[in-house]
Amino acid sequence: MNPTRNRSLRRRSRAVRMIAATIVAVVIGGIFAAGQVHLPAAEAAGSTDSKITVKWTGDDSSAKEFQPERNPNSPHVNDFKKLSVTVSQTTGIIDQAIRVSVAGFAGTKSSGVFAKNEQNFMQAMQCWGADPLARDFRETCQWGGRLGAGNGLGDSVYFDNTLRVASRDADAFNPTETGDVPFRTPSRASITGKPRLVNGVPTFDLLSYFGPSTTNEVTSARVGSIGTGYFDFETQTADQAPQLGCGSAEHLRCWLVLVPRGRTFGGSGEACSQILDPANGDRPYKYGQSNSIQAGSPLNPGCDYWDNRINVPLDFSPLGTKCAIGGTEQRVIGSQLMVGAMSSWQPSLCQTIKSTFSFSTNPDAVARAQVLETKKNSPELAFMGFPLSPGDLSTADERDLLAETQIVYAPVAVSSVVIAFFAEFDGGRQQELVLSPRLMAKLLTQSYKFTVPWNTTDPSRNFAHLPTVNQKYGFLNDDPDFQQLNPTNYNEFTGNPAIVLPGPASADAIIQVWRWILADREAVAFLDGTPDRWGMSINPYYLPKGDPKAVVQSWIDAQGNYTPTSTPKEVGLTNLDGSPKKLSRSVPDNFAKDDGSLVPLNRTIERTRFDSIQFAPYTDNLLTGARQAFRADPNSKTSWDQNKINSSGDVGDWVNSGAQLPGQKFMIAVTDSPSALRYSLSTAALTLPNSTAAVKPENKAMADALGGLAATSLDSVRQVDPAKMPATGYPLTMVTYAAVNLSKTTKASRVSLSDMIKQVSTSGQIPGSALGELPAGYLPLTSELQAAAAAAATAVQSFIPATSSPTPSATTPVKPSTPGNIGTAQDDFVPEATTIEDLANQADPVTTGGVDTLAVERTSAVSAGGLGSAGIIFALVAGLSGLLLAPILFRGSRRS
Repeated sequence: MNPTRNRSLRRRSRAVRMIAATIVAVVIGGIFAAGQVHLPAAEAAGSTDSKITVKWTGDDSSAKEFQPERNPNSPHVNDFKKLSVTVSQTTGIIDQAIRVSVAGFAGTKSSGVFAKNEQNFMQAMQCWGADPLARDFRETCQWGGRLGAGNGLGDSVYFDNTLRVASRDADAFNPTETGDVPFRTPSRASITGKPRLVNGVPTFDLLSYFGPSTTNEVTSARVGSIGTGYFDFETQTADQAPQLGCGSAEHLRCWLVLVPRGRTFGGSGEACSQILDPANGDRPYKYGQSNSIQAGSPLNPGCDYWDNRINVPLDFSPLGTKCAIGGTEQRVIGSQLMVGAMSSWQPSLCQTIKSTFSFSTNPDAVARAQVLETKKNSPELAFMGFPLSPGDLSTADERDLLAETQIVYAPVAVSSVVIAFFAEFDGGRQQELVLSPRLMAKLLTQSYKFTVPWNTTDPSRNFAHLPTVNQKYGFLNDDPDFQQLNPTNYNEFTGNPAIVLPGPASADAIIQVWRWILADREAVAFLDGTPDRWGMSINPYYLPKGDPKAVVQSWIDAQGNYTPTSTPKEVGLTNLDGSPKKLSRSVPDNFAKDDGSLVPLNRTIERTRFDSIQFAPYTDNLLTGARQAFRADPNSKTSWDQNKINSSGDVGDWVNSGAQLPGQKFMIAVTDSPSALRYSLSTAALTLPNSTAAVKPENKAMADALGGLAATSLDSVRQVDPAKMPATGYPLTMVTYAAVNLSKTTKASRVSLSDMIKQVSTSGQIPGSALGELPAGYLPLTSELQAAAAAAATAVQSFIPATSSPTPSATTPVKPSTPGNIGTAQDDFVPEATTIEDLANQADPVTTGGVDTLAVERTSAVSAGGLGSAGIIFALVAGLSGLLLAPILFRGSRRS
């Protein structure tokens, strides 16, 4: 070991040691060498009309007036004189990711002394101040949220980069220094950037405003060896970050501030940083010293790094669309696949039709039931992927009501469910991944070691219930199945993925994923318990109860106590009536987490054990799943905090284990194409059922998939059938329909609903980022689908309700003539899967047994307020299914 390094480490001051104990880890954003990484053509963070390139010196862009005056005598000039940054989008900003490309820099230099990123890296933050050249502008910047445990790798950069002040000023045990860089909010609150002692523990009040799981600051973004590269930055509106206020009426303009860190020390001694120079007898670094480790906060006035910043204006889309007084209001519910489209359409509809369409997402099955309801204020329009059918309904009265009801279906959007991923390893970011139905079935049934709850207390027993071959695969890329699908880059995936799934509620998007899986013979065989050709077989918890293999060894007795000797325990899936359930016999509409493992087996200080839900919590919806994957935060509640007070008032609870570490990030999320593009995620190519052909969710593949449209229970409502894909079609493409219950509309509502369908199916299909246009990730409706939407709009507007009608008999329901797109679903509909026997004769769908009804109680609600641009908020709604759901609401506010 280097003796110089030992001396330098031993001679750190007490203040540095105390701060280092408080600041456990740092999260960095990845920056990748241009030319080494393939960029998808449809990348959301790619170039837009508002792209801007800003030079560090000699800038001639539209942002030149916002740049600090460069001192030609600065010791940093040689580091940055050729530096330029390009930001992919600067207007119409919402909660999203934008791409920052770097050129003219030098490659990041790594160090084995203090930090992996020693020299030549980028830092980024979002600020709300009006004048980026003002003396106190730094006080409006979101920085300092990467403090504490559970936020990344501790040696990514020298630790005092994460502070707002010098490390000497952040010593809560020796509060003699006065230096501070407080954070100011738009409401004029001022929060110190220094810690204070609370019961003997250094505490940063700043973390009450933003912390590791919410801040968007990029502490260290690496640069490629040739001095170029890129990274993605998460912009946050006031809905996501109220402490910044961006997108509110007072702060439509905020700022992306980029601070380059080169090779030159920017301070003088401890006023900047307490780091000691190991190459100079562990003496303090001097101002202007070259070849220096980049220590010190970018905000600290004791350093001059702030003077090197590049200010890029970001103009946000206004939050809270204003609708004129006197306009009508329509409640709209349904599919999460419409979040992106409605965030664009709703403000435009408000202005053109003079009607507020308040949109809240909920499970498609719940939307089908609610649009059928006759009670006051129930919605007249719902978005869904499949039409209403008797099989969706639980009572004879509901089925009779459906038979009497006239519903029109208008196709309004084409998008796709995607398996998105974020994979960043030591070799860089991976952009290519191929998944098959069988491999996805393995992930969804928790058949890999990394998908079941575990910790280090008794690792062998954590996985003892998995089949022998499964236990041999320590990593996903150990599976020959994965290697065969990804022959050229499987060895680059050096870590295991965290799986982010929407739930626990159902969705038509989830049905489409299962239809793809169940259309494949090899996937069905795996689900039925047949090992693949290499011997891997399904987790026994997912076999039908009573199957000889559905037995596990348990070390927990009936009272919940650990026993050193195991006993066999029967497990497996059941229907609600207790009969065995075979996963491949019906199409699930949710992602159940049925592995019943509880960890740790032998508790020490832990009061409770965590389960599959806490190990891999559900995400609220498709959009938050994309954001979670982008942030590389599994949200896994597997770290025991003995001081945490849980919801019941008991001391001690499982808390978030933190984001994945730089160079070790691998997230896989089931989301939708608009959300994946919005957060600049890579998307997996999926093999077609019973084929080796792999297809990515690009526009042409989505268009080709429409060749696989097949009738559902109504001929006029057609959905993409993954089993009938053209060779070039993407199998998870979906058409979303607006279902209008004509039987409960009024004359006025029919006009506004008809106009709404007309607009969204015409001008709303023009791709673009302006309000009212079709966001990236959606495919414009084909002429055939547009014609169907036009016919539906005409049917809505021209509908004349019967003046009176006899009450139908329960045994002879009235089934009115329903031409065109108007229909009453008269046949039970089960989405087709060619390998499932007897589905044509199946009655009402059987509910999956083993779904954990306590999931919401154990999994903390994720506050992700306002992930859309139209004043989106999150709320909890009790659906007819009896589950607690987390819908997204769009509502335009009215002018007063």
